[in-house]
Parts: sequence; C-alpha cells; structure tokens
Amino acid sequence: MTSGPDPASAHQRLRALGRPQPVEVRTDDHGEPCFVRLRGRPARRVEAIRERWRIDDEWWREAISREYRAVVLDDGAALTLYEDLLTGSWYVQKA
Repeated sequence: MTSGPDPASAHQRLRALGRPQPVEVRTDDHGEPCFVRLRGRPARRVEAIRERWRIDDEWWREAISREYRAVVLDDGAALTLYEDLLTGSWYVQKA
C-alpha cells in the first residue's frame, strides 16, 4: 500500500467561490479603482492594489473578458474586484 495525500482531506480544503456581486467603483485617470462602495456601506478608498490579472476565455461559446484586482481598502479589508471588459461593470468576488 502506498501513502500519499488523502483525496478526501484535499477535497475538504477546496471551496467554491461565492457569486460575484455588483459593486460601485470609481476609477482614476488610468482606469484603476480608487474608491469602492459595497452595497449598503459608505465608499472606501483603495489603499493598494496587490495583484492584477486578466482572463479572456470561452470565445467559442459566450465570451468572458475580465480584469481582476486584489485590493486593500483604507479600513484594511482585502477584496477581489473585477471589471467585466465587455460591459464595463464592476463586481466583487466573494470567497
């Protein structure tokens, strides 16, 4: 018998992402988010953009084109935002 990672425990560590929620974002002159307003809360200033990446996919079915940013707000909250480049709408991706 061989020993290795237990597939059941690996599966328990995986979790699905929450559904993206629309969010209000104000951008600077370069298109970077500078203020974020989550539903029902006051606007918060974006203190830092820690990471940025882009996903372009499924052109053969329904196109997806998104620019993601992992940001830190002025209250210390960390969020993952993305801009839908096809519609110009912004979303927060909840974990």
